[in-house]
Amino acid sequence: MLLSLAGVAMLCVEGMGDAPPKAGGPCEYREYGGRAEITSLRKITDQKDEAFGRYEVRFRLVPDQKVEESFVQAEGREFLLELDFSPYIRPQIIDRYGITVGSILRCTLKVIVRGTCTPILFEFPSLSSKK
Repeated sequence: MLLSLAGVAMLCVEGMGDAPPKAGGPCEYREYGGRAEITSLRKITDQKDEAFGRYEVRFRLVPDQKVEESFVQAEGREFLLELDFSPYIRPQIIDRYGITVGSILRCTLKVIVRGTCTPILFEFPSLSSKK
């Protein structure tokens, strides 16, 4: 499951003529393994989302090694966990994966090193596998 750092995506359109334009790519990323510690789990009280019982989940990244890219300031910050392009998580996902405040999920931080795609992505292998 990929997670993008919302609000930081850059879009670049390449190509002219007969070929369809490319948006953002090609891009290359450097990967850093780490742990995502769940720091908050809040039920949404908005009437629209409350009907679906969704939750806002935030996490803090603890990388396994020092992140070399100076523009990445991920350590100590909280990020919103977004799955399937939604900022809110369904209760079935919370239950299936045992997501609670303080739980730890393996995470890969992907940092752009070439191109104009989203500068930071998070990948959660345990959330993308079928249980």
